[in-house]
Amino acid sequence: MLRKIVTKIIHDAIEDARNSGLVPPDIKPNFIIEIPREEGFGDYSTNIAFTLAPVLKKKPVDIAGMLAGLMKKSTSCNSIEVAGSGFINFSLKDELWQQLLADVHRKGTESLYPDVGGGKKVLIEFVSANPTGPLHIGHGRGAAVGDVLANILQKTGHFVQKEYYINDAGRQIKTLGRSTFLRFKELTGDAVEYEKDLYQGDYVRELAGRAIEEKLPVPADPEEAVSFLAQFASRAIMDGIEKDLGDFGVFFDNFFLESTLYASGIVDETLRILKQQGIAYENDGALWFKTSLFEKDEDRVLIKSDGENTYFTSDIAYHLDKFKRSFDMLVDIWGSDHHGYIPRLRASVQALGRNKEDLKFLLIQFVTLIKEGKPVGMSTRSGEFTTLREVLDEVGRDACRFFFLMRKSDAHLEFDLDLARKTSNENPVYYIQYAHARIESIFRNAADAGVDLEAIAGADCSLLVLKEELELIKWITRYHGVLEGSSRNLEPHRIAFYLIELVGRFHSYYNKTRVLGTDIELTRCRLLLLGALRGVIRDGLGLIGVSIPERM
Repeated sequence: MLRKIVTKIIHDAIEDARNSGLVPPDIKPNFIIEIPREEGFGDYSTNIAFTLAPVLKKKPVDIAGMLAGLMKKSTSCNSIEVAGSGFINFSLKDELWQQLLADVHRKGTESLYPDVGGGKKVLIEFVSANPTGPLHIGHGRGAAVGDVLANILQKTGHFVQKEYYINDAGRQIKTLGRSTFLRFKELTGDAVEYEKDLYQGDYVRELAGRAIEEKLPVPADPEEAVSFLAQFASRAIMDGIEKDLGDFGVFFDNFFLESTLYASGIVDETLRILKQQGIAYENDGALWFKTSLFEKDEDRVLIKSDGENTYFTSDIAYHLDKFKRSFDMLVDIWGSDHHGYIPRLRASVQALGRNKEDLKFLLIQFVTLIKEGKPVGMSTRSGEFTTLREVLDEVGRDACRFFFLMRKSDAHLEFDLDLARKTSNENPVYYIQYAHARIESIFRNAADAGVDLEAIAGADCSLLVLKEELELIKWITRYHGVLEGSSRNLEPHRIAFYLIELVGRFHSYYNKTRVLGTDIELTRCRLLLLGALRGVIRDGLGLIGVSIPERM
C-alpha cells in the first residue's frame, strides 16, 4: 500500500547520501517501517538511523537528522520529522489516503489482500483430540485458532488444507475399550472394580448403555469384547466430535488415521531412513533417535525393548507422509502441555532432510471460564473438564469463536460467559456486528431518501477532510498490513483486535457526524467511506467465522 512510497523515500535518501559521500558507497541499509502506536507520530516510522549507527559510528539522532533533510524534497509528505533518539516519522499527504480509499472502493476489499504465500502449499493439523472423550474448551480454542488461521492463509496467497489426526491405534483406545467394557458389565448386573486410570466421565456409561440398547453383538470373550467396544466407542465419540466441530463451524479436508501409517508401510520406511543415515541406533535392547544431533534435547526411544513402537515413531512417520504429499509448510497446533515435545519433532524433520522452518508450531494455552467474576466449571458430566458443546450451548457460535481469539494463542485466556451473552457494546462481538448493521441501516435510509447509490463510485474523496474521516480511511487500508502480519506470524488473533479498534473509530465518527445531509456530494463521499468500511468488517468477520447481521 502507501508503505511503498515511504520505502522509496528512504531508498532515494540513501542514494543521495551515497552520492554526497555522507555514507559509504557499498552500504546496504537494513530497516523496518512500522505504524507508530501513538497518534501524533505520523503515519509511518522507520528505524534506519539505528541500523546505520554502528556502521557510520554516529548517534542515531544525528543520522536521522541528516537523512530527514535529504528526504524533505519528497512531494508525498506533509512532514518528515525526527522523533525520540533517532526515529524518522512520515505524515503522508491527505490526497494519497483519499485516492487509496477510492481505489479500495472501486477494486473491492480483495485489493487489500497481500500475496504472502505465492501459492505455497500449507497443511494445518489441529484439534486432533483422541476419540476417547468429547472435546473440551481447550480443544475449542485450538479449533478456532486453526480454522481462522487457515482462512487467513488462504486469503493471502496460500493453498491450504486442514487435517485432523486420529490416534486409533494406541494404548488410549484400548483403555477406552476396557472402560466401556467394565461399564457394560456394570449395567448388565455384574459387580466390577472400576480402576482410577480408566476414563471416568459419564459419557463412558452412556456409551455402554447405547451398546446394550442397540443390542450390539458384544463378544463373550473379555479380550474380544474390549476390542469390539473400543472400536464402537471411539467411532461414536468421533461422530460426536465431528458434530460439535460442525456446529462450531469447523470442517476438515481430511481425517488421517494413525493406523494407516502402519498399513501403508511408511513407519517401516521411516525407520529404514533413520537407520541408513545413522540417526537411529540400538542401546539396551531399544532403538533410539539421536535428537542431540539437531536440538538441545536428549535422545529419544523409537522402539522399546519389548518391540513396541513409541508415539514418537508414528509422529515422525506422519510428518514424513505430510511432506511426501508435497506440502511446503506444515503447521501443528498443540496444547501448551506439548511444549517439551517440539525439539524432538523439529529434530526429526531435519533428520528427514527438511529445513526445520518448514514445520511451524502454535501452542494453545488454557482457558478459564468466568461467571459473575469468578472461575467456574460448568458440569462434571465429562469428567474433570468443561466441554466445547457446553460453552457453545451457553453463548452460541459467534461469541465462542470470537472470544477464543481475544488473546494470543499462547497466552492464558479468561472466557467471560456473562460478557459473551450481553447484547450491548460491552460485548466485542455485538459491538462489531452492530457496526455492520448500523452501516446497513444508513444505506437503507439513503436509498429511501432517494440517494443514487450507483453514483457513489464517482464521489470526490477530497471532500473527506475531517480528522475522524482520515483516521477511518487509514484504519480501513490498514487491513492489508493486519492480514500480512497475521499470515507471516501465524497470529489469527490480530484480526479480532483490529476489528475492535476499527469499529471503535466508526462508532465515534458516527456519533459526531451526520452522514446523510443536504450536501449530496459530501453525502456520497461519506457513503463511499462507509461502503469500504462495511466491506472490511464483512471480510474480517467472515475470516473469524462470525455471522454478519444486516439488522440488529
